[in-house]
Amino acid sequence: MLYSNLHLEEWERVLDQIDRKDAKIICSIWGTSASEMAYLGKKLENMGADALEISLSAPIGSRNKLISYHSPDTEDFIHALVDTVNIPVMAKLSYESASSPDFLKELENAGVSAFSAIDALKGLLGVDIERKRLLMPTYGGYTGANIRPVSLAMTAMLRQYSQLPIISSGGVLHFEHVLEFLMLGATAVQLASAIQLHGYDIISSIITSMETWMASHGYTGIEDIRGVALASLRPFEDIVPSPLAITITEPCRRLDCTLCKQSCLKEAVKRDSHNAIVTDTLRCDGCGLCVERCPDKILKLYWR
Repeated sequence: MLYSNLHLEEWERVLDQIDRKDAKIICSIWGTSASEMAYLGKKLENMGADALEISLSAPIGSRNKLISYHSPDTEDFIHALVDTVNIPVMAKLSYESASSPDFLKELENAGVSAFSAIDALKGLLGVDIERKRLLMPTYGGYTGANIRPVSLAMTAMLRQYSQLPIISSGGVLHFEHVLEFLMLGATAVQLASAIQLHGYDIISSIITSMETWMASHGYTGIEDIRGVALASLRPFEDIVPSPLAITITEPCRRLDCTLCKQSCLKEAVKRDSHNAIVTDTLRCDGCGLCVERCPDKILKLYWR
């Protein structure tokens, strides 16, 4: 990504040093004007980039508000890049922009070839309450495992809004995560945190695990699973509420544990006179918090 302290000429030396073999190089860029974006794009194409990713909404530094918030300027800005280069141009989307069908249509009209989503969320590390100061001097990008549910939702929405290729990112750490995104319609996934945590070997490990899983389930290719989970996604308003209640599957052996009891505002879980955990299905509203907190997983929800 060319959002760094390296000058463009230094990036040229970096790209020259890459032994790409049969891999493709996608350079992520952004600029403060249409002409700057076009200049960067052409330079990188000449340096050997196979595709470009426009970072529309990076949460750090000076985000280009002109194209992030003022949609009338979007098409002109993107057109300047698309019309200058002869390689694919992909738009990197924030949570907000990926949620906007109108904005996505403007990007399509401007000529982008694909979407990648989502970019990191804007975040702060915390506050030193004794010194009354932030733990970091400015906003940063929050990503990793905890944003995966957000990215999964955006992948599903993008697939419903657009037929362009989708490259999903955000919390992809295991092969199961890759399968989740593919089953929601992703064309490919991006890895970042996983490589930082586990090194480049994680890439081959994920690929090998995916191939093993697919073979064991009788799939012959990625297209067999792409988008298959979308059929089970329904609008919230279309879901008919069904009552749930709690039950205990075996006696609790933790005589000093009260996590389930503390979790229940309805007092549907308690200890009886013999100090045994008992449940009251008439009081239970089926929230499931006690199930999640039980260390031995002996509490279960069932349909009434």
